[in-house]
Amino acid sequence: MLYAIVDIETTGSYAGGNGITEIAIVVHDGARVLDFYETLVNPHIPIPYFIQRLTGISDKMVANAPSFSEVAGHIFGLLQDKIFEAHNVNFDYSFVKYHLQQVGFQLDTKKLCTVRLARKVLPGLSGYSLGKLTTNLGINHTRHHRAGGDALATADLLAMILEKDTQGVVKEMLKGRNSEQYLPPHLPVAELERLPSGTGVYYFYNANGKTIYVGKAKNIRKRVRSHFSNNKATRQKQDFLRETYRI
Repeated sequence: MLYAIVDIETTGSYAGGNGITEIAIVVHDGARVLDFYETLVNPHIPIPYFIQRLTGISDKMVANAPSFSEVAGHIFGLLQDKIFEAHNVNFDYSFVKYHLQQVGFQLDTKKLCTVRLARKVLPGLSGYSLGKLTTNLGINHTRHHRAGGDALATADLLAMILEKDTQGVVKEMLKGRNSEQYLPPHLPVAELERLPSGTGVYYFYNANGKTIYVGKAKNIRKRVRSHFSNNKATRQKQDFLRETYRI
């Protein structure tokens, strides 16, 4: 089984209106790195100042970098026939799938999220951001918020998860079209499992306990699941996935 561990830097939070500024792909067999690819990408739109400060990637740095269309074929080749894995996979997958689609490549692979896997295989930690996990687990993590550094750290994290996965969590996640793969990264699956199938009102909350959405349904469990049935590249969808912590 081969994994393509992906990390990207972007100009914003949703693929439909933003570009990729850097991408890294680690091809991994579960125990060791087999291949590594990293490149800056010219998004042909300005990089917001706060993102330049966060990533260190400036407009000047990407001015002579290839466009995504120039590297898309190679990227697609690296991802084909592998499990697409990332930390908060729905974000990275939505960007890569969307931008590949714009230049004629149709990506359709199974995916894994190290946020969700770590919550199941390594429970009880103080936090599940990549930075907190690598610090708590002693994983070498250089070049934070750069695609190559984050992808290599995620690869080490995945290897540790696979080694400690005695309950078959990864196998279960890859079974069929596992609906849990579409859930927001910070939403425990138990939140959905406890929902009633009857009529009522449901609330979505963010990390601070603020209500971000209110809905009503004849079958609450079915309706709530429908919110996560796809991974659209729109701003509304990606913000919704990122902000949902509790139902």
